[in-house]
Amino acid sequence: MNTWREQEVAEFYVEVSSKRTVGEVGAEYERTGSGKDWQQCMRLSFEGFNNSRILSLDDIWRDLIENKKTKFDGEVLALETIVKFGDTMQLETPYKVQIKVTH
Repeated sequence: MNTWREQEVAEFYVEVSSKRTVGEVGAEYERTGSGKDWQQCMRLSFEGFNNSRILSLDDIWRDLIENKKTKFDGEVLALETIVKFGDTMQLETPYKVQIKVTH
């Protein structure tokens, strides 16, 4: 039997918007596709302060695929490691994530 990572979907839509801005500025990331294209949306990278902010959607995709769910709409934290005054810190940036799936 295939694992959840190997499953195909009929269709999907992903939209990611920053929650740090005021008002509607549109999505920072949008993607549609089918088959195994969703696998390219499990780990997204956005420009950060020193580095990239990493938004990990693995657990969300796993829940959607394994449980045949059709949508996720919620807040996900992107993580970025920075060094400030010699101290390493982990920054968390909230993003609004919407995923729709047709199995």
